[in-house]
Amino acid sequence: MRLKLIACKALFRELSYVAALSDNMIDITWLRQGYHAEPELLHALLQREIDAFENGEDPHSYQIRPRRPGDDPKDFDAILLGYGLCSNAVAGLRAKSHRLVIPRAHDCITLFLGSKERYASCFRNIPGCYWYTASWIENGGVPGKERQERMRKRYAAMDYDEETIEYLLEATDGLKNYRNAAFVKMPFGDNARYSAMTRESAAYFGWDYHELEGDLGLIGRFLRGDWNEEDFLVLEPGETAVQSVDERILRKADL
Repeated sequence: MRLKLIACKALFRELSYVAALSDNMIDITWLRQGYHAEPELLHALLQREIDAFENGEDPHSYQIRPRRPGDDPKDFDAILLGYGLCSNAVAGLRAKSHRLVIPRAHDCITLFLGSKERYASCFRNIPGCYWYTASWIENGGVPGKERQERMRKRYAAMDYDEETIEYLLEATDGLKNYRNAAFVKMPFGDNARYSAMTRESAAYFGWDYHELEGDLGLIGRFLRGDWNEEDFLVLEPGETAVQSVDERILRKADL
């Protein structure tokens, strides 16, 4: 199959690794990590990428157009979104002429852990957890001593006193309710260095440290085209997704 993947860089290493081993031809467009904090903007960016791809106007994709009547256009079989629900950003997205495939996931942690069921179990057993992976560390500016010191210097340069700086750090870092840090170790890459960074960050904040084995099974099925109903929502051209208030996470919008 020929698959178009539009994905967040928070999944860069994992999706790239599996794509490189895939029998399918996978054309990838990356969006920078962090847009989940601005879901309306992320929604608009994703719809823009989908529309540009289908119109043959995006600068990323290798589209083979028929040169003569009767030529096989070798079109893409589907558009894949390397995102979860992501603060409802994927709800309402629509493709005009391709199937649109979205993992049933609240966010990318599900794809790192291999299933929404394992994600739910970890959410229960490790509450208040900030998740670290190699891709997230490289592309996301994760919490740690380095980021805190950088923010501290920025506020100091703005002539805030120490009491105000401490208040601003607590108010803007969004970490008040966290008490655990978990590193998801993948079967490739520089795990030792990044697990050490996660452990150091946990110690800096006074959090408990956890290390879990990553599972590429869900990503593997995603890029293979093994889109079972339990793990993936497959939208036909013109259909859209909405949030589902049950274990499915996403469902097709009613017509």
